[in-house]
Amino acid sequence: MRTTGGAFRQKVERLLREASRLERESKDRLESARTRFDASNNLETPDRIPVTVSLSPVWSNWYFRKRYHVRIGEYWRNPELLVEHQLRTYIDSFKDFEDDRTWVIPGEVGPLGGVVLHPSIVGCRTIFPEDDFAWIDLSHRALDSKEKVDDFATPDIPTAGLMPETLERLDKIGKLVGDLLKVRIQGGDGGPLQMAAYTRGIRELIKDMYTDPPIVRRLMDKMLDVYDAIRRYYRQTWGIEYEGDGREGHFYDNPLAYFSPALVEEFVLPCYRSYAEKCGWARWSFETQGVMDDLIEVFSRIPVGHFGNLVSSSNLARFKEVFGPRGTRFSVFVAPGRLVSEAGVRAEVSRIVSTMGLAGGWTLSSGVLDAAVPETHIYAFLKAAKESGKCR
Repeated sequence: MRTTGGAFRQKVERLLREASRLERESKDRLESARTRFDASNNLETPDRIPVTVSLSPVWSNWYFRKRYHVRIGEYWRNPELLVEHQLRTYIDSFKDFEDDRTWVIPGEVGPLGGVVLHPSIVGCRTIFPEDDFAWIDLSHRALDSKEKVDDFATPDIPTAGLMPETLERLDKIGKLVGDLLKVRIQGGDGGPLQMAAYTRGIRELIKDMYTDPPIVRRLMDKMLDVYDAIRRYYRQTWGIEYEGDGREGHFYDNPLAYFSPALVEEFVLPCYRSYAEKCGWARWSFETQGVMDDLIEVFSRIPVGHFGNLVSSSNLARFKEVFGPRGTRFSVFVAPGRLVSEAGVRAEVSRIVSTMGLAGGWTLSSGVLDAAVPETHIYAFLKAAKESGKCR
């Protein structure tokens, strides 16, 4: 039910006061967490490997289904519900699970964007289930002919795809709480390969790579132009900087693991390299949800500074062997399904820690948790991680 403006403001202010109280009362916990992350990021040995539980309201349905009984479709549409339950989820998860998060609330709220918003800008169709988070409809290929690829031009970012309604939500949220919190699009990134694969279709794009390489290069160049236009718009609108000498760049492309090493090297890396040079990035960060074992040799020839979202089902030992001596950092997350069985939780955590070691340079996350994971298993994960990850 929608509240009146004054009652809603009071509710948000109470939540912010609670967050401030938790920050004061948990000062030692937060400082210890920051020290652990700083040590790991600096490739130093922390007292314990940092561990986090991923219950962010941007992607996780755990609190919505188990505690709040709020349908995600309604949460998506109602700005007041969105703000309230983003704050509640951050606060409740901080109280419920004593992980190494370095804040109680992140200081900003807003609607989901990133991996669904960016593809929509280039014509992808998004599905909005009534009780789940949005996803891209891969059966719809916006660029289903080569003529459409050639005719495609970078759209006006604020008027394309889901951006108008996303900006409308941002404006409504800003009017509600913009003087109390930063209001920004939430939910990560969506890189040029992802946009190319979703608009053309993954199978068709792979086929094109073998039968018509020029069309693939034109498509990747066009998606890179869109990607840069999005970044420039974010910088102009919210001051989010992405260029600069020495800065570590970031590529998030979920379909990366669908492509062979030879195809990635021929079609994807040239695109990444040109953009990294343009932006002045000294090192790159890669993030994807898939297993990237087949790409280790390819990655070894580029300046990777950080592997974000390195799934635990990967060949962790090989990643560490190849990239550890180069000062590469790793954010490891538990593979989906491996926290559903309580008996397997400790074994999985023990395996990860014994492989990655206790010398720092990496962090451990539960991965995004959904309502299928019992609360007791989350406690078991944290207990195992803290015990196995003690460094001194």
